[in-house]
Amino acid sequence: MKKVENPLLSRLQLLQDLKFLIDQDSGHRIDYRRFGIFEIRLPTGNIDLMAEYQTYASKYTLAEIANLIVEKYQL
Repeated sequence: MKKVENPLLSRLQLLQDLKFLIDQDSGHRIDYRRFGIFEIRLPTGNIDLMAEYQTYASKYTLAEIANLIVEKYQL
């Protein structure tokens, strides 16, 4: 029996990887309690990770997207 990939699980894995890379690129300045499933909650507002990913996915790697987010929001 062929295993069917669940698109939700693959998206969640992608976002988890993106959050890890953002944390790494920010020098671990973001507390993990600020990470929701689809967003990063900051005192200045929320970052919609899925929207950010979709904006850059066609042109950049996941690591590059993470770096762009860190720079854009000065994390």
